[in-house]
Order: sequence, then structure tokens, then C-alpha cells
Amino acid sequence: MLLNREPPDRTRRNRWAIAWTVAVTLVVEATTLYLRFAAGRTAGEFNQTAPLLLQIHHMFWGLPLLAALPFCWRRPKLSGAMLGTALGFLLSDLAYHFIILPLAVGNTGWHWP
Repeated sequence: MLLNREPPDRTRRNRWAIAWTVAVTLVVEATTLYLRFAAGRTAGEFNQTAPLLLQIHHMFWGLPLLAALPFCWRRPKLSGAMLGTALGFLLSDLAYHFIILPLAVGNTGWHWP
């Protein structure tokens, strides 16, 4: 009797999603910290010189990935990577605003109208 050594699609997708979530969270957060604090600039100063795509909360970069996810759900590696990338953007943005900024500058940096 032959044993199927391939994990089911769900298991494979979950593994890829977790790996990508951790990797993207760490890379995006490290990049954000470098861009924001390396030059010692305030958020306002950063926004005056940064391109618009760097001024957008990176949480929102994951939304197109989540919207496209149903179209590739049958491909576990791709869908896991897309899901993990989207979750990584989300977790990085939440960590930045609710952990890093309160410790570094004393507020969350969210400016509501």
C-alpha cells in the first residue's frame, strides 16, 4: 500500500500562509522602522518627501491580495502566499501603530478627522 506523503491542500495552504505572514510582517516592519526613524524625521516630515505609495498605511496594501484570493484558491501555495502576505501587511501596520509608535513617540500616530 502506497502512502500519500503530500499534505492536503488545506495543510499546505496553512503552512505557506503562516510562513509568509511571519516573513512579510518582519520585513515590512523593519523597512517601516528604517524609513521612519533612521533619519530621525517626524511623520509629517516623512510624508512631505516620501512618494504617495509609502504614505499609505501598509495594511491597505493587503486588500487587493485578499480581493484576488478567491480566484487562486485551488492553488494552495499561491493562495497561502497571498493570504500570508496580506496578513503580514495587516499585522505589521497594527504592530507599528499600537506597539512601536506608543513606545517610541507616545501615541498611535492615527490622526482621525
